[in-house]
Amino acid sequence: MRRCARNCFLVVAAAALLPACQTEPPTPVLIVGQLPPQRTVIAQVSFGGVEPDLWFSIPISLSQVGELDITVDWTNDDTWMYVYWGNVECDINQLTKGTCQFLIRSETKDPKPRILYTSISTPATYYLYLYNVPRQPALGIGSDNIEAVAFQLGLTVGGSATPSENVVRLGQPTVVRRPGS
Repeated sequence: MRRCARNCFLVVAAAALLPACQTEPPTPVLIVGQLPPQRTVIAQVSFGGVEPDLWFSIPISLSQVGELDITVDWTNDDTWMYVYWGNVECDINQLTKGTCQFLIRSETKDPKPRILYTSISTPATYYLYLYNVPRQPALGIGSDNIEAVAFQLGLTVGGSATPSENVVRLGQPTVVRRPGS
């Protein structure tokens, strides 16, 4: 009997240490997080006839902020295609003299395709410039290739935002010509 009394006392004492049942429902836990950024292809364009020693300009109006990636590709591996991105329109004198104020300059043969990255903090019209470098044997650069070019624009926006349907408006690729040509 003593043994039972002692065991019962231990059970009652241990039960007294347990927390009482709560009559209120538990408070829900709020987990705060960010949705991952979303990348959307907002434009794809291709065109041909990009001759050596010609500058091509493509006006691109963007109406949404985000991180922009610009992928430019062309047909021949031995072509020297220079790629530029800017927020001002440049004339042939500025382009040939190197005085155009580009935001990004990529003046190299490789890599192919070329990928440029930039932040768009202000909706505006920007300009993609392409220059097919002519063969210059003394410098060991350029080619005689007439190219077909394709480019793609991708826009990455943060969180729950997605690029709107009319985020981009592309102008016609045009040759920036020398006066009288």
